[in-house]
Amino acid sequence: METPFLFLSLFLFSALLCEAAQTPLTVLDTDGKAVKGGVKYYVVPVKPKQGGGLDLASTGNETCPKSVVQVAPKVAGNSVSFFPAVNPKGAVQNGTDLNVVFSGSNTGCPESTVWQIAHDAENVDVVQYVLSGGDKGNPSSSTARSWFMILKTKNGYKFKFCPVSLCDCNPVCQDIAITVENGHRRLVVDLRLTPLEVNFKKA
Repeated sequence: METPFLFLSLFLFSALLCEAAQTPLTVLDTDGKAVKGGVKYYVVPVKPKQGGGLDLASTGNETCPKSVVQVAPKVAGNSVSFFPAVNPKGAVQNGTDLNVVFSGSNTGCPESTVWQIAHDAENVDVVQYVLSGGDKGNPSSSTARSWFMILKTKNGYKFKFCPVSLCDCNPVCQDIAITVENGHRRLVVDLRLTPLEVNFKKA
């Protein structure tokens, strides 16, 4: 008589484990609270000696759009807000598509402060820097360059570019890392570099 009950219990337990494995984890801020869409946060590096928060800067001959850069150690930089594709005002979930927007930047440029990669999502022949000037909302192939995700790491979180669920294309999925050029610590999409590990502090 115990065998059917034991089988049913094991089945239900397995189903719960599968459901838990499929449910994205909520991204948490430095206070242990859920990171919410539309709320301002500072991006805090896990290794502060390597640099500070994030901001926009002119890094070459072109002044617009701006490059997303990591500022000097112990400097907070500019706050950002996240807008998930599915629920822009909801809690940010691990590994789901979202826009990243600098919330307080006055860049002097006509472009938006929405993050985007520099070139087409399928282009592997060029350096894919992270720039301003992206598109907010309207998840589709035409806006694929503007969608990122946040993934849990051992020590914090990392940004990743991988809009496979939004794009009728074959984007090159890569982590966001730092490359140092002309004195600027620029954010770049690159598999060869160590991902930038960060946490999120409510502004």
